[in-house]
Amino acid sequence: MKFSVIIPAYNVSSYLECCVQSILKQTFENYEIIIVDDGSTDNTGIIADELSKNYHQVAVIHQSNGGASKARNTGISKSSGDYLLFLDGDDFWSDSQFLDAIATKIKAKAVDVVIFGYSYYYDNEIKEIPISSQNNLLTATNFGLFNGPNWNKCISKKLISNGLCFPEDLVSEDSLYCSYILKLVESFSVLTSTQYMYRQNRAGSLTNVVKEANVLDTLRGIERGLFDVSELPDTKQKALTTYFAISYISILPYAKSYLSNIEIKELLRKYKYLLKASIRIENKAFKLTGIFTNFFGINISTKIFSYLLRFYK
Repeated sequence: MKFSVIIPAYNVSSYLECCVQSILKQTFENYEIIIVDDGSTDNTGIIADELSKNYHQVAVIHQSNGGASKARNTGISKSSGDYLLFLDGDDFWSDSQFLDAIATKIKAKAVDVVIFGYSYYYDNEIKEIPISSQNNLLTATNFGLFNGPNWNKCISKKLISNGLCFPEDLVSEDSLYCSYILKLVESFSVLTSTQYMYRQNRAGSLTNVVKEANVLDTLRGIERGLFDVSELPDTKQKALTTYFAISYISILPYAKSYLSNIEIKELLRKYKYLLKASIRIENKAFKLTGIFTNFFGINISTKIFSYLLRFYK
């Protein structure tokens, strides 16, 4: 079994060495590292080339800036592993036995996807985001296991062969990408490890900035993701309804400022029916947000959520 670890890298010269070294320290040895320098304007490309020169496991691809999704797709096209993982260039793995743990899961059961937890990494604090170990697709979706980032999922190359890729025309691409995984997956395992270190508040990062484009693209992703849902088995249809209800709820606290955007307002109204699935969501905050909005409506709810949001910043 071989892993391909794909690193989209744009202006992460201060972090790339740490990122790559966290892979090179793994006790599991059958892997390749593919760094895709996405048109960086700092020394990221130079550092990547130096790492490739010093370590045979590291390959580097330089391309003009096209965004993280395009960089990941480039890495996918060059990968040779049986399973793929994604690691952002400013993040890192804290556990040297992480790949061994994933390999053990796969050897026990040859699954399409292994989902794992992660941690928010601050300069002086680490906040773990654990996940619940589930083996049922509907229950796992209710717990939000398939939602969230692309980098907490190890995927089989088989899914790539079946058409899985990153949408390159959306700013908030993870929601649609992970819905593709949910549509294609036949089997999965959960690893409760939280060793993926998701770096917070670094200079130049837009990670925590929710702009109009993020809200709009999340809603566009919902529309695109539900386009063919009626062609899927009933279980997948129900799972995707809950899945996209979580995506919908996630942008409600930020939507008030952008309700003047006609497309955003229309899409919010069009997919408000998803909130009926809120009752199935296990996360209490999401559940209550969905139920509240379904009852009181979008205008009142987004106004209240926008006000409450300031207390969490």
